[in-house]
Amino acid sequence: MPKNKVVSLEEAMSHIQSGMTVAVGGFLSQGDPLTLIHGLKETDVKDLTMISCTGGFRDRGIVELVKLGKVRRLIASHIGTTPDVVKAFHSGELEVQLVPQGTLAEQMRSGGAGLGGFLT
Repeated sequence: MPKNKVVSLEEAMSHIQSGMTVAVGGFLSQGDPLTLIHGLKETDVKDLTMISCTGGFRDRGIVELVKLGKVRRLIASHIGTTPDVVKAFHSGELEVQLVPQGTLAEQMRSGGAGLGGFLT
């Protein structure tokens, strides 16, 4: 029987600990798991590495966690629409790794499939 992939917010958050890498969907805050992001704002979780296409849009999305100092590293394709992410990057508060969107998607797919690497 397939495992249920829909879990409560509490269940999802119970698996996230400080220092972990968390990949989330969405693009420019559309489709971002805002309920999860807002839930994480209320926890003591910190030093996260977040993986997403963007840092959000203006003041919504992953940027909300960045502004609270909960994200140490962001792996994304674009951060230009989140001035607070750009500011945190330039000030040294946030490490940012920019990856082309197609490469980022393939990294996620390959990692999920257990592949050791891929060519771009």
